[in-house]
Amino acid sequence: MAKRQMESEIRTTSEREQRLRLLVVDEDTKDLDYYSAVLRRLGYEVQSVDSYSRAAAALGRERFDLVIVEQGSPDFEGRSVLSRAVEVDRHVPVLVLTRAVDTECCIEALDSGAREYVQKPLTATELRELVGDYVKLSEDTFSASPNALLRRDFAEGKGRQAERESWRKAS
Repeated sequence: MAKRQMESEIRTTSEREQRLRLLVVDEDTKDLDYYSAVLRRLGYEVQSVDSYSRAAAALGRERFDLVIVEQGSPDFEGRSVLSRAVEVDRHVPVLVLTRAVDTECCIEALDSGAREYVQKPLTATELRELVGDYVKLSEDTFSASPNALLRRDFAEGKGRQAERESWRKAS
């Protein structure tokens, strides 16, 4: 009986160590709370930050597997977080969310390294699918190293270029 309990505790600890770390940044606390709660329920470790400057500073101190940042106004205040995330680790996907789509901000975000530019609000299902497209756990990787993560590195290519061209044509 004690052996089973110990194995269960080890498995639980191992699962916690394997959880992906997400940084969610939004000055709208209602959106921040909602998206963070959904992501936590999905099993991610989430750090919620309601300030662009505090989020950029956190990127220098901590490692994240995915960054989700709100654009802010059409002045694109989220730019500081995007820039810092790319500077720290260009392989970490950054997703920019916005309530009001702005073509120039979209082009700037994608050109600056964002992997997605998505209009809010997102349902829990949409958020799960969006995050799942960018961050995947590999069971094989975990068997070799419990904290290792397999990140999908979406290199700049024809798909991204076509996406940018469609935005430019729409403006």
